[in-house]
Amino acid sequence: MKTRLLLIYFFLVLSIISNAQDIHFSFAERNPLVLNPALAGANFKKEATLNYRNQWSSLGEPITTTSLGFYSRLTKKRRNIGNTLALGIQFVNDKAGNPRISSNNLSFVLADHIQLSNESKIGVAISAGYAQRAIRIEDGQWATQYNGSFYDPSLGSGESLETNEFRYLDMGVGLLYTYIEGGRMFSQTDKRLINVGLSAYHINRPNNSFFAVNTDRLPVRYSAFASAEIGIESTNGAFLPGVYYHQQGSSNQLLVGALYKFRITDDTRYTGFNKPLSVSFGVFGRLKDAAILKMMLDWDQYSFGYSFDFNTSGLNEYSSGFGANEIFLRVRIPEGGPSRFSK
Repeated sequence: MKTRLLLIYFFLVLSIISNAQDIHFSFAERNPLVLNPALAGANFKKEATLNYRNQWSSLGEPITTTSLGFYSRLTKKRRNIGNTLALGIQFVNDKAGNPRISSNNLSFVLADHIQLSNESKIGVAISAGYAQRAIRIEDGQWATQYNGSFYDPSLGSGESLETNEFRYLDMGVGLLYTYIEGGRMFSQTDKRLINVGLSAYHINRPNNSFFAVNTDRLPVRYSAFASAEIGIESTNGAFLPGVYYHQQGSSNQLLVGALYKFRITDDTRYTGFNKPLSVSFGVFGRLKDAAILKMMLDWDQYSFGYSFDFNTSGLNEYSSGFGANEIFLRVRIPEGGPSRFSK
């Protein structure tokens, strides 16, 4: 069994180094700046997010990913007049197993949303960031350290790199179409909110090699998504479907599913005495990888969510189906007025 785990870790780490695939979140819709920079200022005036993902803990040292994001609109015009500018900032930290491969990325976003009509607008955005990646060879467990019977850390790994750390500039762009019909976010059962977006990250193809400068360029990640929140008339419910597709190099990923949102209490628009409260449950699937259960709680401007990935890939034999745990926290910051949660 130890031999199997050692080999699993070896191939997981090898895939991380060679394919250099980007991070991913099951709560893609609750991590806006990682999904598409044009989401900055599109749906809310201000928004702060915290996302945390713990993956493959059943196989030993897990892969953990943490992201922090914030954006704010710069203009105070009503949403159906002219252009709306927004600024955003995003920090992502990723730590991958043994040997410890870590990456940090700090990026800034500038978005502009052009109103097409009272209900629709189109947004464009650019992101510019600075990234750092490092590896700790000495923390790894390598096949050469297997003596035929068991893992022996006293044996040399035989591994060496030209550098254990490198840095690079990272650029991305995004395009977004948003359609909003109905009133406030929480109380209107006839509300329709639709987002459709395209984005590209690493468009400058930065170096991504521990061996030599410019020997391995990071592939561009192309992302496309469509999500919606559709109020069900004459009920306290809403339907939240979503489709998210990513393509990076020869690898691709498709995430699709839906949530049902049930409104427990509504807000009192003018007095603010009652706070809106809703719960959401749903199922998503990541093609050839995982089945995902999601649950969310929305209270006032605060949101919390938890998801669990049931592994369905070839690693299921060793992971016993335990893929990943993920949580998110979100705060939509009001800017005053009776419709303080309006878009």
